[in-house]
Parts: sequence; C-alpha cells; structure tokens
Amino acid sequence: MSDEYVFDTEAIVAFLYGEPGHDTVADLLGDVFAGDVDGALAETNASEVFYLVSRFEGVDDAPTDASLRAADRDLRALERRGLGIEPADWRLAAEAKADGDISLADAYAVALAAERDATLVVGADDDFDELAVDVDVRRFREDPVGAELSGISGWTPTERGPLGSMRYFGVAAGR
Repeated sequence: MSDEYVFDTEAIVAFLYGEPGHDTVADLLGDVFAGDVDGALAETNASEVFYLVSRFEGVDDAPTDASLRAADRDLRALERRGLGIEPADWRLAAEAKADGDISLADAYAVALAAERDATLVVGADDDFDELAVDVDVRRFREDPVGAELSGISGWTPTERGPLGSMRYFGVAAGR
C-alpha cells in the first residue's frame, strides 16, 4: 500500500457520482479518511471538480447559485475528512505537459504525485500511459466511461451515485 495517494479529477467525479470504479476510489478515500494514508488533490484538479459538479448540478450544463454551493460543499466535505487540496510545482507540471499528450490539469496531478512520491489514482484515460515525469499510477477502472458520463456537454446526472458526496457525507441531498 502506498503511503500517499494523489487523486485525479476523474477519480473524484467517479466517487461523487457513482460511476464505474467508484467503489475502488471509495476504498482508497476511506483509507485517507481513516488516517491510514495521506491523500491529496491538486488545486487545479479541485478547480476541475468544482466546475464539473457546478455544471452537473446546474441547469442545462450551466451552474446555478445552488450548484456552485453544492460543488463547494463537496470539496469542503472531502477536505474535512482528510483529503488535502494542495498546490503543485508549476515547473514540474509544465515538464509533464511539454513532453506528453496530457491535459494541463492532469499534468498538475502528475506533478503533485511526483513531488510527494505518491501513487496517482486515475481512470482509464490514456494520457497517463506514457508520462514525462516518473510517478506510480493506479487505475481505478480499465474501461473508459462513455461520453454520456465523462463530463462532455449534454450529460446531466439524474441523481448522485450510491457513494455520492452528499449521501456519503451524511448531508441531506435536498437542494
């Protein structure tokens, strides 16, 4: 078992919305919440989670005041349970981005994992197959989720998954 996990955006979204592989992410986050291992999310990835949740919970893929509050609550709940939201070295992120076919947010996750010598928890995204920066990668799922679940415009979840953030953290989901 790794002494620390850094979670990519895809892992946190899967956890919040009960996507395929959410149970694996929940187990890893459970270890973080229990204090058995350290866990972190790069600030850039937290921003991604925030805007995705605010869109998913909004109206017609647009955030609302309520959905912005929901996104904020989700991230604060994760922090309260022990998941750190941390800055990553921009030079290391740039190195990961410059030499690889990887998104900028993913590059920040790679940078934070490298800085902390942590295992990076990712989905089936092939951006992590060949990295310019050396990190251990743990995939929580092998098959990509279809476009209807991947945050691409047009997907609006009807309800949070069985381990969805508000239910998981014991907060009434009435929004």
